[in-house]
Amino acid sequence: MTTPNSKTNLISNLIRLVDDRDEFVRKKVREQLINLGDDAVPFLEIAAKTENLEVKLIVLEIIKAIAPKQLLEKFKQLAKSSPSGHWDLETGVTFLQEFGYPDKITDDIVRSLDLLAKEAFDRTKQKSPKQAVEALTHYLFFEKGFEGNTIDFLNPDNTYFSRMLKQKKGIPITLTALCIFIGQRIGLPIVGIGLPGRYIAKYDSLTQPIYFDPFDKGRILSADDCAKLTETMGYRFEEHYLIAATSRETLTRMMNNLIVIYNKTSESEKVNHLSDFIKVLSGNQKINPSSRPS
Repeated sequence: MTTPNSKTNLISNLIRLVDDRDEFVRKKVREQLINLGDDAVPFLEIAAKTENLEVKLIVLEIIKAIAPKQLLEKFKQLAKSSPSGHWDLETGVTFLQEFGYPDKITDDIVRSLDLLAKEAFDRTKQKSPKQAVEALTHYLFFEKGFEGNTIDFLNPDNTYFSRMLKQKKGIPITLTALCIFIGQRIGLPIVGIGLPGRYIAKYDSLTQPIYFDPFDKGRILSADDCAKLTETMGYRFEEHYLIAATSRETLTRMMNNLIVIYNKTSESEKVNHLSDFIKVLSGNQKINPSSRPS
């Protein structure tokens, strides 16, 4: 049985060996500290502040390597919060941001969305659903300049939300998520629609749903347009594609988009972490990744 004191001593001793002359020892020490995970982080953070530059750099790299393990636990708890997959999408997107940019403060996402929502509300209040959608998309895609990144479509920053907010360039799913998050703040029932090959948005109404394409500056779509868009992307259209996607489906699709990108750049460690995240979100069900981000 490992006591708190013995674990503390173990971690302290391991940290003393992170810059050992023997490469084999350094490798084993790194592995052990990563396996210790959360228990080791406070001690590593202290070492990063007090040790010499060489040790500091090694320790910071180990902390960075532990971060995906911490995120895996966060995704597990998120999935448990709603077995049906209807948990808070913005929370999941923020966790994914932590994976791509662990050193960045994720509060920036909330602040940026709050500011956008404050201005969007003034443009959409007291308008019909169609007018509200048109006002929102005009504000985001013409006034604020958000747009689809057609030139650098496979840049992972298109998926990491704080980068998308800063650069104002994204892919269909993140631009749709932007509309969803603003809609939630100003009372517009906007949801995501996971068409194969193209993720779009819908003003969710039982009588008159309004489909629109954030990647095409908010162009309003009929149901027939959605079918044609699906076929243009090389898929056979089916009516159930127009059902609102769950948070689980949306976040999983974002992760699969990143897997496609990181497979192309041979970043296998990132692929493995993302695959682990998907497993805990999906209850270990097999998810078939797309061949192209959408």
